[in-house]
Amino acid sequence: MPGGSAVGWPKRALDTPALIVDLDVLDRNVARMSATFRRAGVDWRPHTKGVKVPALAHRLLAAGAIGVTCAKVSEAEVMAAAGIRDILIANEIIGAGKVRRLAHLCSQADVVVAVDSPMGVAQLAQAARLAGTAPRVVVEVDLGMERCGVPPGQAVVTLAEHVARSAPLRFAGVMGWEGQTVAIPDPATKREAIAAAVERLTDSAARCRAAGLPVSIVSCGGTGTYQTSAALPGVTEVQAGGGIFGDVYYRDHFHVDHECALTVLATVISRPTPSMIVTDAGFKALSSQQGTPEPLGLSPGQVAAVQLSAEHGRVRLHRPDTTIGIGDHLEFVAGYSDSTVMLHDVLYAARAGVVQAAWPIAGRGKFQ
Repeated sequence: MPGGSAVGWPKRALDTPALIVDLDVLDRNVARMSATFRRAGVDWRPHTKGVKVPALAHRLLAAGAIGVTCAKVSEAEVMAAAGIRDILIANEIIGAGKVRRLAHLCSQADVVVAVDSPMGVAQLAQAARLAGTAPRVVVEVDLGMERCGVPPGQAVVTLAEHVARSAPLRFAGVMGWEGQTVAIPDPATKREAIAAAVERLTDSAARCRAAGLPVSIVSCGGTGTYQTSAALPGVTEVQAGGGIFGDVYYRDHFHVDHECALTVLATVISRPTPSMIVTDAGFKALSSQQGTPEPLGLSPGQVAAVQLSAEHGRVRLHRPDTTIGIGDHLEFVAGYSDSTVMLHDVLYAARAGVVQAAWPIAGRGKFQ
């Protein structure tokens, strides 16, 4: 690329490795997700743990999202600094430093945070009192994933009542993640498993209401489940976010038929044999965690393996092919967007092969 901004230049002029999102594909994925939530009459609060770009979050708000979901306080700080007000931190925040930051963040944004223990409630309440803020709080319910969350039913009510008594915290509802269902291959079986898991959440919400607690949020759902969870009775919002990109992992493991919008452009730096292509994109630019990146322009039957070392990507072919030479570009579909975006400083947005924007990945490294 000639000197200066990348905007207006063909994406093929970018220095490599370069992370690129195809805006036409992205827009179709966003429209599809937004329409699903609109038809179901539920709110959309997309998770940004894999998106990490405030400019993209604002595009989702413009498409109908009510706010965003984050995994960490530092991610929420990035989104708040970009002017996003309604933020759910779908995680337990433990530790004096973190709860202090969260409590002060509430002076800039309307933050909702998850709890699953009396200790978490106590730490949040103390920090909020000192900061003079009043975070909204949801109780996380274990829907069968066996990660965070309290058991469904009375345990949820008990902790919710504890939150309600812990001024200045504001009890807002419940959340959960039916993640154990995403890999079920049979569509009917998967729908049944999602419904059974989410019913544990909605039943817990009903029990809270019966106990006189105000429940405004019943939050669940990810890209692998949103098409079912959005339509289930009692759900008020869905957190699916990564589906705006689509990737190999969502397609092959989650069985989500979204288009793939996220790619990494690489340069071929060596052809040691007619059956081997070596690029300048290794695991520092392309993640193989969860899903193996797929080279474009080569048929799946032509590729024997994609192997990543730190600075090199090797594409082994089943048969010799010399049509791709040294200096040519090879573009890879991201194996898993969550573990790919985090490797880059800039996300280039392209339409019809021309760069339209270069967005800083402001959420990179925000894991505290």
